[in-house]
Amino acid sequence: MSFNFNVKNKGIILANSHRGYSHKYPENTMPAFIAAVEAGTKSIEIDVLMTKDEKLVVIHDFSIERVSNGTGYVEQMSLEELRQYDFGIKKGKEFANTPIPELREVLLWAVENDVGLVVEAKPHRNHQRFAEVLAKEIRATNSVTNIQLLGFDHVLINRVKTLYPEVQLQVVTLARYNRQLDAVLGSNASCVCCEYHYVSKDDLLAYKKAGLITRLYLHEYKNNEPTLKTYSKKYGYDVENEVIEWLREGLIDMLSHDDIDYLKILITKAGKQVG
Repeated sequence: MSFNFNVKNKGIILANSHRGYSHKYPENTMPAFIAAVEAGTKSIEIDVLMTKDEKLVVIHDFSIERVSNGTGYVEQMSLEELRQYDFGIKKGKEFANTPIPELREVLLWAVENDVGLVVEAKPHRNHQRFAEVLAKEIRATNSVTNIQLLGFDHVLINRVKTLYPEVQLQVVTLARYNRQLDAVLGSNASCVCCEYHYVSKDDLLAYKKAGLITRLYLHEYKNNEPTLKTYSKKYGYDVENEVIEWLREGLIDMLSHDDIDYLKILITKAGKQVG
């Protein structure tokens, strides 16, 4: 079953849960992914690294200390070694014995449940082999229409697209280049991921005119304060109202945050349906 990331002109904004419902569940785990869908969303951002035995696993950090009860580096460990550790216990005792997920099981789950996955490629080296393994897994799970491959490293994700041209790319922009749209289109993007600090309304208008899907990523809460309020304090003006206006005008197709309830509030304030 395919997933449609292109929701323009449908009055819908995709509420994209960052690493699953990571505000309440252990990030990048099946409990977080299942909870995101149960909360009424259908789009999830995940992170992927490759183990030393060339298995793809869903995890953000290169090391496992922050999110598990183990130590070590993903790329220096086998899947069997990683499976010894608990990737839920640090979020709460109720999540004890949560394993690190293999990408394959998440892709199969997404296809079965009509979920869209924004899959961020994380490795810093061994790019060609990572690309080969990832392309093979996407083919084996028949999940190409359920994913957008995300990367800060546009060269890396284009290695995958060279091997599997049907893969949609989502590129991250953490700067405003002099020829911003050219840089994005030159990376073969179907979608562009922006942060508020590095995007303007002019950029968003240009992206939409070029037919690109747009995603706005909002950082996690700081001191339990709503993210857009934190941004407003930084700049001294009402950022929330500005972002809601972008949503209302259809300049944002996908909105990302750790807290799904917060996403729903912002999308509803803009008069749009939560997708």
